[in-house]
Amino acid sequence: MIAVVHRYVSFAPAAWLRAVASGGPLRLGLILWVLAFAIAASGASAAPLRLQDALRLLAERGPESAVVRSLVGLAEADVVTARMIPNPGLTVGLGRSEPVISASLQLRLPILGQRGAHVRAAQRGVDQSRAEARQSLWHLRHEARVAYYNAARGDEEVRISREVEALTRKVADIASERFETGAGNRLEKEQAGLLHVRAVQDVSDRRAAARVAHLELGRLLGGDDASELSDPLGQVGETPGLDALLQQAHGDHPGLRALFAEREAALARRGAGRADRRPLIVLDIGGELLESSTCTDNILTNGPRCIGPRGALSLDLPVFNLNGGPIARAEAEAHIAESKLRAAVLRVETAVRAAYEAHAAATIRARFFDQEYVPTANSVERMAREGFSAGHTGLLPLLEAERSVLEARLSRAEALFAVQVARADLEEASGVPLSTP
Repeated sequence: MIAVVHRYVSFAPAAWLRAVASGGPLRLGLILWVLAFAIAASGASAAPLRLQDALRLLAERGPESAVVRSLVGLAEADVVTARMIPNPGLTVGLGRSEPVISASLQLRLPILGQRGAHVRAAQRGVDQSRAEARQSLWHLRHEARVAYYNAARGDEEVRISREVEALTRKVADIASERFETGAGNRLEKEQAGLLHVRAVQDVSDRRAAARVAHLELGRLLGGDDASELSDPLGQVGETPGLDALLQQAHGDHPGLRALFAEREAALARRGAGRADRRPLIVLDIGGELLESSTCTDNILTNGPRCIGPRGALSLDLPVFNLNGGPIARAEAEAHIAESKLRAAVLRVETAVRAAYEAHAAATIRARFFDQEYVPTANSVERMAREGFSAGHTGLLPLLEAERSVLEARLSRAEALFAVQVARADLEEASGVPLSTP
């Protein structure tokens, strides 16, 4: 707090500070209130990060999310292209015989449903792009969940290593005291000191690993530091039943909806291809500069020459093909999408069942370490330390007990992390947002 106050006060000129000091208690109280508000604002900016906030930051400003959303713009540009009216064509001719000069304006008129069919196909393409973007964002949500709890696991392992370092320091102090009083030997003292040094190094190693995990989480969230997390590793929310997950997966899974949109887009492209079978009407309007002898009574006569109007209407004749290639390709794409959709339904159902079983197994394993293994290891370590302190046992059992405590606590953290990963896998497999945490 003193550092924060100094940071704000250091910007004030010396004359301003003298004026504050001479302004009496009222002004000084006002300034202190302002400083307190600044301190509170500074503390609020460093609030711990919740998983819910992390997922929100991922969707709002995550760099990977921005890339996914930008891809939708490509499909929207196709809609703009499909809505455009074809540009007219201008033809100008010169010759030594009649007509000396001719000009015509060609208008291509897609008035038989071609333009509307292509617009609908482009719009279905936008729907497909959005569905695929949602699927990609769903995968990023899974990555963010895992990254969040990987950072939480790193913090938990740092805390465990600190506690183990404190225990080994006590053992080293006990061994040193026993050696100085003649109750122990130098070997025990050196072994206990070596174990403590190793524990100190382990704290440093796990701090570095936790920092890397936080940096990875920050990268997903758009550069947020994510230095402190509020949702603990062992806190797990309610998980819906298997039947409820399967039912929602069939209707809301992003992967299935993306394949459904892919099929609809292919069918719309097939409709556009069939619309292109209809003739495209081309209206040709122009004029020719003619000799006066060939344009008697022409009101546009100008001296020895006159202007003769000209008009034509043309269209394509479906003689050599009926646009069969694009139609056949669109039908094949629709068939492929339909086959992928049927396969994906079975894959999603199997993935949900497997993820549910994995989550149940991880929960049982975590409960074992949390309720049985770790308390037993702590109890054995405490008895070994008391026995060594009283001189009833040697150092070796205590060292083994210390190692067992470290392994038990780290295994518990790993088991809790496995539960969170299994829960993230279940959310991704089912397409159902699970609670945070």
